[in-house]
Amino acid sequence: MLLFGIIIFMKVAVIGHRNVKYSLELYSFISNLLEILINDQDVDTFLFGSKSNFNDICYDVVSDLLNQYKFIKRVYLRAAYKYINDDYEKYLLSFYEATEYPNKVDNAGALSYIKRNEAMIDMSDLVLVYYNKDIKSKNRFGKMVSGTAHAVKYAEQTNKPIINVADLLH
Repeated sequence: MLLFGIIIFMKVAVIGHRNVKYSLELYSFISNLLEILINDQDVDTFLFGSKSNFNDICYDVVSDLLNQYKFIKRVYLRAAYKYINDDYEKYLLSFYEATEYPNKVDNAGALSYIKRNEAMIDMSDLVLVYYNKDIKSKNRFGKMVSGTAHAVKYAEQTNKPIINVADLLH
């Protein structure tokens, strides 16, 4: 993004369903999409959470793209462990360029992943999701829920641009 003649680099939050089937088609599609975002939209930072196959696929793509685009960064936002010891930080930084614990997660309890996703959306300029409205799972109370659905709704409420890979592939 160009603002007053200065390139403003963009951040992308990566959020998606826990169980997304890996395929070469999906990997290639995401790779092509991310290259467009890097080259045409000045994306340089990708925000990752955890516990999602979609997250893992996107992490693999971004890691591969690092070979060509040395300036891009992978940032891991923790949903637990506000304070981490040096060994755990060193471990995380062997996979990511940075790790953060969003204040929004403090005292969230069982909602820590929801609040972490909201923080990722707050920090981002664009949300890349894999959201299929038919996919839901049961929470600990037996209620059918989708953390990804909540993230998409939150992104819409905060007027963040959303790219839904599930919609684009089908």
